[in-house]
Amino acid sequence: MKKQNSIPFKFILNHLLIVALLFSSTASLSSQSNKLHGVLVTSKQSDITELKRKDIRRIFLGIKPMGNSPVNKPVLNLSNQKAYSLFLKNIMFLTETGYKRKLIKRVFRQGADEIHSIESSNNLIKYLNTHPNDISFMSKEDALKNPDVKIIQALW
Repeated sequence: MKKQNSIPFKFILNHLLIVALLFSSTASLSSQSNKLHGVLVTSKQSDITELKRKDIRRIFLGIKPMGNSPVNKPVLNLSNQKAYSLFLKNIMFLTETGYKRKLIKRVFRQGADEIHSIESSNNLIKYLNTHPNDISFMSKEDALKNPDVKIIQALW
């Protein structure tokens, strides 16, 4: 009498293969999303050095950083939507909606200045060169292509 397997061997092998493919595709997707590296930038003429992450977050919320800091104002770089999203996620720990809500509350409740935003890389570089102690963020690739910006530090 032949013993019958409750689960055929091919069935198990196919499912293991599917699980392995799903795992490898998920791993490759997560590594691709991390390929974009963000940096904090300013003008070449600026004397700003490395900032604490907590201070970067405070500055981009419109709050003065702790201690003496040469940073004047933050500027949002909206030229690269992926870099902007990663900045909000990794530095601000907020969604775009949550970030905008916090900024609006500060403006209306405390009379804080609005945070300037620029939608073009070229305009951002021109702005930073005319405002040497303002800071912004951009992808590391874009920053390395532009000799007029100074990379302060890596963000993510």
